[in-house]
Amino acid sequence: MARAAALTSALLLSLGTAAGCGSSKSAPKPTATSASTPTAGTASSPATSGPSPSATALSADDLEARLLTVADLPSGFSVDSDNADANGTISATDPRCRPLVDLMNSDGKPSGAVADADTSFTRSELGPNIATGLASFPSTQDAQKLMDSVTKAMRACTELTETDKDGTSYDFAVAPLESPKTGDAVGAIRMSADIGGYPAQIDIVLVRVGSTLLYVANTGLGDTDAGLTQDVVKRAVAKLQAAGTPSGPGA
Repeated sequence: MARAAALTSALLLSLGTAAGCGSSKSAPKPTATSASTPTAGTASSPATSGPSPSATALSADDLEARLLTVADLPSGFSVDSDNADANGTISATDPRCRPLVDLMNSDGKPSGAVADADTSFTRSELGPNIATGLASFPSTQDAQKLMDSVTKAMRACTELTETDKDGTSYDFAVAPLESPKTGDAVGAIRMSADIGGYPAQIDIVLVRVGSTLLYVANTGLGDTDAGLTQDVVKRAVAKLQAAGTPSGPGA
């Protein structure tokens, strides 16, 4: 999720400049509510479709070929060509947030992954920005183990702080986000902050497909378009599945 953190930092830097402020205000703390559809804290059970031949984990080249391109997205997006290192550091006072914090600070290389790839797109300077990435694991079990720990953290975590390299920090309220069942397991959160009177939101969806983890982050000013988030997730999962992913016993 490193690219998501970079986009968050870049967006909030723009918001801070627009607001004429040098520091953030604490975000409101929405109350997480349960829903009948799968949410961030609900990792759906792995799909079972009968025995499959064992397969090796996807390589970096394999992942690159399965990433979304601008041609795969809804109209109006372009490749994000801003290569500035805007990565912030995510932290939390609640120890239950640790697996989520570790993943977001992993520089796109989650613990146990053998290969990774990421890309990002934008419609305007203030969003929406779409970041997406893939990470492959030695087996389905390895990918699900990380998925389980992160979705548990998604259920429990209510606040995260992002600290930029200049020391500026932003407090995000965190709540589970409804996400339709997709792939073999799914979880999602919404991060919300108020930056100098400007609302910012980031929707993050994590999906397991076989032994590969996929994330999509939708960052923008104001209310995030949940429909756009789910549309991009659907397209990303479909492309990953169409190309084939290691799955089944021994994968």
